[in-house]
Amino acid sequence: MPDISRIRNIAIVGSHHAGKTTLVESVLAHCGAINRRGSVIEGTSTTDYEPECIAHAQSTCVGFAHATCDDIDITLADCPGFIDFMEETRLAISGMDAVVIVIDADASRIAQTRSLVDFIESRKLPHLFVINKLDRPGSDFVATLRALQEAYGRHVVAEQWPIGSAERFHGYVDLAEMKALEFDGSSEKPTQVPDNIKDDAQRARAELLEALSDFDDHLMEELLEGVEPPVDEIEKDLCEECAHDQIIPVLAAAGGPGFGTAALVRAMEKWFPSPQNAAQVDAEGRPIEPKSDGPLIAHVIKTFIHPQSGKLSVVRVLTGTLKGDATLTNISKGAEKVRCAGLFRLLGKKQEAIPAAGPGSVAAIARLETVSTGDTLTSDGFKVLLPRVQLSEPSFAVAIRPKERLDEAKISQMLSRILDEDPALRLQRAEFTNELQLLGIGEQHVTTAIERLGRKYNLAVESHAPQVPYQETITAGTAVHSRYKHQTGGHGQFGDVWLRIESRERGHGFTFEEKIVGGVVPRQFFPAVEKGIREALLRGPVSGYPVTDLHVVLYDGSYHSVDSSEQAFKTAAAMSMRDGLPKCNPVVLEPIVRVQVTVPTAYTSAVIQQLTAKRGQILGMNPADQPGFDTIEADVPQVELARYITELRTATQGLGSFRWHHERFDPVPGKWVGPKAAV
Repeated sequence: MPDISRIRNIAIVGSHHAGKTTLVESVLAHCGAINRRGSVIEGTSTTDYEPECIAHAQSTCVGFAHATCDDIDITLADCPGFIDFMEETRLAISGMDAVVIVIDADASRIAQTRSLVDFIESRKLPHLFVINKLDRPGSDFVATLRALQEAYGRHVVAEQWPIGSAERFHGYVDLAEMKALEFDGSSEKPTQVPDNIKDDAQRARAELLEALSDFDDHLMEELLEGVEPPVDEIEKDLCEECAHDQIIPVLAAAGGPGFGTAALVRAMEKWFPSPQNAAQVDAEGRPIEPKSDGPLIAHVIKTFIHPQSGKLSVVRVLTGTLKGDATLTNISKGAEKVRCAGLFRLLGKKQEAIPAAGPGSVAAIARLETVSTGDTLTSDGFKVLLPRVQLSEPSFAVAIRPKERLDEAKISQMLSRILDEDPALRLQRAEFTNELQLLGIGEQHVTTAIERLGRKYNLAVESHAPQVPYQETITAGTAVHSRYKHQTGGHGQFGDVWLRIESRERGHGFTFEEKIVGGVVPRQFFPAVEKGIREALLRGPVSGYPVTDLHVVLYDGSYHSVDSSEQAFKTAAAMSMRDGLPKCNPVVLEPIVRVQVTVPTAYTSAVIQQLTAKRGQILGMNPADQPGFDTIEADVPQVELARYITELRTATQGLGSFRWHHERFDPVPGKWVGPKAAV
């Protein structure tokens, strides 16, 4: 087991297509963990090995890797950047001690990192920015740096200044030491600071020293007196203040050719804390001290399930020593006992068996079948619970069913495994239609889950937009009479009913009442009459949707002592309803949902217009709990929201979110009668 002081657990995060996986490949190759760098485009990268990642050319789940460089043992969590997979990223971050945020050299994309940075800062995790792809045409380090500072404050400071730009990007100036380094692949060699960037580099260095001095009085005095601080003092302040999340350094890189990789690895070693110095607390806020001889406490941060080899639970060991054959207690599930069936370190899909994992380690345990992501595992029944990451509510749904009827028996079991791998997914029965629905954070999230279901378990499913639960109702009343008489060779059929149909207020549902006088309809036939009415209400006269919000009274009728039966009265009642409903001015009702949309203030006006265009009724707008955001409340027809999360994110650079719940049913506008109900 590596010395805890030499361990670094780091999440690599950022917006989608910022080059995170390519940068991870470069780090692994630089440290000698892999012989040859893979490619995202070619589908050969170490951490994006899942077929869905390869097919979409982007990370769709967290990938883990490890490397050793200068005696530092680094565990990397390569996290998805697309907003649909952000919950996966948040869960992985919860098991890391520091974060590298990779961004494009494009100022317009800084806003897309807002929710990610807010989550990282809420956990007080040390982090730095890497402005990547500086070798691309149109890349702009200066504008991107300024956008970062405007978004996240003056303690976001450059520690490197690039030499050249776009195709001519070939090195950087280390602002702490004020020396220039030229790239030689992923390595570096000293060079002279070019004259054309000396002034810019000096100004950036002054900003760096000023930010550091906010937390170092001695450095502040030196700057005020015009004394040049020694490099050792600057490096010491960088290490301490970055490790305590007081400043956020910004580095320059181009992951494709590997430029800046060596400097990034040095930053991970010098500026990020080891697990020994990274504060960990339980769910009640009590500190957890990492020590190898104490009781084991481990946190499950990711679950992988292979159809043949079974479940693999990735855990972060906070304290104690985890052995490959240990019996553990799952505190999250009523102190359930579970037994490890092997312990591994992950390098992409490659599993390397290890005998034990000490405090601060990230390892994978085989075959903990009842353990889920977020669970707390301990040894010897030690009772402590770790905080869980609160996952966002799903905002996109599809209705699913197996293509083959033979698969109906196993779809629930297979879906439960998919949900075990990805707890941000949810399975439910629709409230009004009883459709089986798969819900996720966004359209691509759900689509990828369905692809994984087909690939892993050979279960093909049909998916479509959830059925909108239209209903019908009446706006007037009537009285109607029907007689069912049918004569055959033996006993005939006879049922005669008079019904009064009355409209009721929204939400009333259906009620039945009998006001028979003198026994003209025997009491034993009342249930049959009600059953016939209910069956007739399943398909309304306008578009075939269920009819609701009405009251029906059985007030007269007649019977035959021999030929009358429950079936005859049921049929007569159904005939009465089919004849009477069209005379009651029927209308189609559509479901109205109450939405709460949270967006940055800059997009509030555009989102209000968007909701209004969807026939939404704006109820109010208030500042959100998150500074700089507004919450808009509106009532919107459900049919308008099928792909709203995609439209909202497109309009707000991925920053908008919404919640909704069913509010009521309203008549559809004008003469629109809605699509015909499926038979």
